[in-house]
Amino acid sequence: MAQDASSDTAEQRRSHTSEDLRALARKVLTVAASVIRVLTVIFAAILVVHVVLSVAGANPSNGITVFFRDLASNLTLGIGDLFLPASESLRIILNFGLAAVVWIAIGIVVSKLLNALAP
Repeated sequence: MAQDASSDTAEQRRSHTSEDLRALARKVLTVAASVIRVLTVIFAAILVVHVVLSVAGANPSNGITVFFRDLASNLTLGIGDLFLPASESLRIILNFGLAAVVWIAIGIVVSKLLNALAP
């Protein structure tokens, strides 16, 4: 009888450990999904700010404009020169706007995948 009680306790501990690991994995994947979504929204916002500053005619040598232009050019995912219309404003809207949309899509897809993988 004592042996039955100790084997039940060991089985309960294993069960609790397994549940704890599943809960930890779920929490890690959920936090990772949230971090990914926040980062991709920030990246898209940087691109949008660059578009607004450029199209609105902000001083191109101003520190804020230079800051957002440099950040945005690093976040274009290689599509910063996909469209080459004659209008500079249209070029910026199309290329950087598309990059912003792609970042949002990446964030949604990756966060949904991570949430789906959570046990």
